[in-house]
Amino acid sequence: MNGHNPGDCIAQRYQIINILGSGGTGTTYAAQDQKTGQKVALKALSLVGMTDWKVLELFEREAKVLSRLNHPAIPKYLDYFQVETPQNRCFYLVQELAPGTSLSLLVKQGWQPDEVKVLKIARQILEILDYLHNLNPPVIHRDINPQNIILAQKGNVFLVDFGAVQNVYRNTLTQGSTVVGTYGYMAPEQFRGQGYITSDLYGLGATLLFLVTHRSPGDLPQRRLKIDFRAQVQSEELANWLEKMLEPVAEDRFASAQEALIALQGEIADQNSFIEPPVSISNRIFLEKHRDYILVDIPFLSWYVVVGSLIVFIGLICVWPFIIAILPLLIVIRDKFLSHIYLKIDKKTFQLQWQILGLRYWRKGRTADIDRLEIDIRYNSNGQPIRSCAIVEGVRTHRFGKYLKLSEKDWLVQELNGFLEQLRS
Repeated sequence: MNGHNPGDCIAQRYQIINILGSGGTGTTYAAQDQKTGQKVALKALSLVGMTDWKVLELFEREAKVLSRLNHPAIPKYLDYFQVETPQNRCFYLVQELAPGTSLSLLVKQGWQPDEVKVLKIARQILEILDYLHNLNPPVIHRDINPQNIILAQKGNVFLVDFGAVQNVYRNTLTQGSTVVGTYGYMAPEQFRGQGYITSDLYGLGATLLFLVTHRSPGDLPQRRLKIDFRAQVQSEELANWLEKMLEPVAEDRFASAQEALIALQGEIADQNSFIEPPVSISNRIFLEKHRDYILVDIPFLSWYVVVGSLIVFIGLICVWPFIIAILPLLIVIRDKFLSHIYLKIDKKTFQLQWQILGLRYWRKGRTADIDRLEIDIRYNSNGQPIRSCAIVEGVRTHRFGKYLKLSEKDWLVQELNGFLEQLRS
């Protein structure tokens, strides 16, 4: 078997749709079960061209392990069979098809997840690993990498491809002999043919690092056998946690997925804890002050201009009853025209963003370069003063919030300056 093509029907039941991927333990296809209509993942392995019988052992072990797994984030085992011809013998493993796209392909397509999304993925995978590692005997995946994590549209993830799976008891007895995994995501002990439950934690840490940096961990510099990545991770809390996950010595990592999850949740709680509850002094300023950053959202109703212009235009060509009839529709769509000013300041950077009628533009800079925030005064052509909140950054001034009341501007500037003082203390 040199491979299947779309349209091929295997065992008079599974019709090939397309190839999903290939590796050392077979080629995986998307297929459709002609009996049930269900889309499945069909993994195939051929004896022709096989040079290492260990590959077949891994394939059969994968089928055996999958048949006893029961977790919503691991596609269910459906079938295992072989097809024999005079020229060949092929083995097939059938699973549910995980809906979504691999993290690897998403990043290749330009996906840039923020830290919140990265942490959500981390929590879900740790929960899966906690399940696997607490089975009897424990199951080690040994190939956690961006290709083997599928992200669905709703944000839930699936762990696939158990072709490198190992049983802790067996590995202990044989002392390990086969190097399996993906370069850049393999823990150092896997190069010696050994695998522990902490090896999966290393693979997850490397995967998350890839999501944050968009670079394979194998391409990042190393210092004393450790991946040197801290300069590329903005959050100090996340960097500390990743450093523990990526310790080159297995014993220096978290002892279990559960321990890593508890530590991660602790970091998230610390990072997201409010110094004080979210504040809104009016319907025009919303402020969240956290330990390490501050967020400001200033909505302003540019939709009045749009709706007003629309009404005037319709009034020129239509009768007023029609205008009254469409007013509910205008109310429904008004949020589409709601504009915002967003400001985020953290330890390292600040970003001021305007979102107007679906368009966005922004100013960025280093927090260390901010001299102060103040009320800036300019004058229009009629000599009338225009007061705005302003970020003073050396010779540059970034103005925003000119439509706020003076009392709102004074309050906001005072809050922001107070937070900057706290960051620098």
